Amino acid sequence: MQIQALQQELHQLIDQIEDEELLQLYSHLLQRELKKNNPDFFNTSLDDLKSRAESSLKSVSEGKTRNIDSFKTDIELWKKKRNIS
Repeated sequence: MQIQALQQELHQLIDQIEDEELLQLYSHLLQRELKKNNPDFFNTSLDDLKSRAESSLKSVSEGKTRNIDSFKTDIELWKKKRNIS
């Protein structure tokens, strides 16, 4: 199927979906795909950075932390998946 025909079919299917949770999942999936092809690592707007910092501080105050070894392991796996040295 040609890309344009598939895009049109997806638009028509999405227009029929009334489940907000499902639509949010599809939206997240598509946004993730777009970000994967975007050279920016993350949004660096002042508002976004402030929001990320506030969210991080809240997580720390709630005790939602992890040890540095676990974090380093996850970073290494992330880099390996993306062929980053």
